[in-house]
Formats: sequence, structure tokens, C-alpha cells
Amino acid sequence: MKKIVPLILGLLILAGCGLYTDIEEQVEQTTPKITLKSTPSTKIKTSRTDFQWNGATASAEYPAPQDFLNYQTIVQVKNTEKVQIVVQEKVKVGIMESAYLSNMVLTMIPESGEDVIKIPLKEVESGIWQFQVPSKPRKYMYTLKEFYSAGLDINYYVTYYFGLEVAS
Repeated sequence: MKKIVPLILGLLILAGCGLYTDIEEQVEQTTPKITLKSTPSTKIKTSRTDFQWNGATASAEYPAPQDFLNYQTIVQVKNTEKVQIVVQEKVKVGIMESAYLSNMVLTMIPESGEDVIKIPLKEVESGIWQFQVPSKPRKYMYTLKEFYSAGLDINYYVTYYFGLEVAS
């Protein structure tokens, strides 16, 4: 009996090494930092919608583009501007475990809500991506879905949205 108690406590401690119980803190690490390439001090605010992370799932719809773009303060950019996205490529999910960025998908939704377009992202260096804003002056809503992997069958994702107003 005296040998069993330390053995059980040891197993509990070892089993707990892979656990990192604060899901919200893990997901917060994925929040992208979005700026303009020409003026990195101009920050573009993102909002998180849904995620599937370490057993937790949050399902939330992003707002209709008309509602979001007409009632939020969004950054105005020139039609020649490039937007820079900085993401965390490695997210701690446990004391000894991490999830790694495996893919990102950026989509653009015009104010009309029609014609959702996938936007190509160009990786300029590790963890830093860029895209060119459209040339047509109008308001656009974007969704950014980040996919993370922590092994063969463990996959996570987090979705963010933000808006831009393109001026000529």
C-alpha cells in the first residue's frame, strides 16, 4: 500500500504534464496581429468567431457584411496597400506539447455579401504573411481561418474576421 500511493501520485503528475487546462489562453495565442505594410503602427482589429481547440468547440456566426461594415470603425487603406498578418506558428497546448500552424485561409466578402473570394496569402518570412487589397474602392469584410496541428489526428482551428475600406 505504501508503494502504491507514490506510484499513483507519480502517474497523476506525469499524466498532467500534457494537460494545459486554460483553453481560452491557448486560443488567445492564435490572435493575428494585422497591420498595413506601409505603416505597421496602424493596427487592424480582429474579432474571433468560432474555434475547435483541445476538445472545446465554440460555434459563432460572424455578422452579415453590411451590418459589420456599416456599424464598426474600420481602417481605410489605399488601393495600392499591402496588409501584413503576423501569426503565432507554435502554440503551447501543454507543458510538453505544442500545436503548429499548418494552413491559413483568407476570404474576402464585399459589402454586398455576394461573391466570397479566397485571397492568396504570400509568406514573406516565418510567421509573417501579406496580401494585396483590392483595387476597387469599397468596404470589404475578411475572414481568416487558422489551422493548427498537434500530431497525426489532433487538429485545431480558429476563425477571425476584420474589415477594410479601400479608397482610391
